[in-house]
Amino acid sequence: MIGATGLWAISLIAPLILAAFSPTEITAARYLWYGIVSAAILLVRYRHRRLGVRRWIRAAFYGLSGNVAVSILVSFAVQNTGAEVVIPIIGLLPISISVAGSRHLPVATWRRLLIPFALVTVGLIVVLTVQSGALGGNAKLTWAGTAAALLTVALWTWYALSNARFLQNNPSITSTHWSCAVGVATLLFCLVMAAVQLYGDNGVVLVKNIRQEWPIFALVTISLGAGTSWLATALFNRASHELPMGLVGQLVVLETLFGILYICLYKHTIPPLTQTVGMLLAIAGIWLSARVLLRDVEQANCH
Repeated sequence: MIGATGLWAISLIAPLILAAFSPTEITAARYLWYGIVSAAILLVRYRHRRLGVRRWIRAAFYGLSGNVAVSILVSFAVQNTGAEVVIPIIGLLPISISVAGSRHLPVATWRRLLIPFALVTVGLIVVLTVQSGALGGNAKLTWAGTAAALLTVALWTWYALSNARFLQNNPSITSTHWSCAVGVATLLFCLVMAAVQLYGDNGVVLVKNIRQEWPIFALVTISLGAGTSWLATALFNRASHELPMGLVGQLVVLETLFGILYICLYKHTIPPLTQTVGMLLAIAGIWLSARVLLRDVEQANCH
């Protein structure tokens, strides 16, 4: 689970490392590698298992919404308004998935969530205030990037729950098989995106950028495709089988911590003290919320 969250967090720093490339270009390269890995595994391990047309259509829909759209939104948000804003917002995913997945929470649970939610709210307000420069800083804040980060949380929450329900309703399909199918379906979108980028108006600029920065471009996009997208999913699936779901849900918060660590290492600095306090408040609220939600869900399942 630690390995999965560490790999997931690469997607939060990659858009800064590849600042010369657009979110669409980063996404196309990322899922090109993911698709290649998925296709190879699918041919070797699952070539005799047919999915059917309807399942392939669903895989394509999940690939477009849960992979391509989310990656573009995250890359745009990081490049547009800063990782300092995006990281704590993306950290809301454990809460949003838990709340959305447990529609009828008892009143007692909501009461226990008041303090954690208050911590998250105050923390995010502090982070956004610092990033906007309201406290005299030089940081930037754009509402377009902030909106993209919030839309990412909403879209990925829907995708995670819908995908989980699909796998529950289709027990004959293993999580690895389905992950590879979604990867292959995503590959088709990436080939189209790559063709549009190469033969579009910015094709010459893209080729020039790749030639100048191909080692780092290849390293980062391979890390995103083979690591963040494929290996992290495999590690997460393994952790989900080996660990209690309560612990898995709480460990998701490590993605936020890894994201902050990567940003600090990349920029050779640390966030301002006020912003650091805001991040810590948000992380603490997310951690406490995950503990309350997952504990109550497990107790409900036991009864």
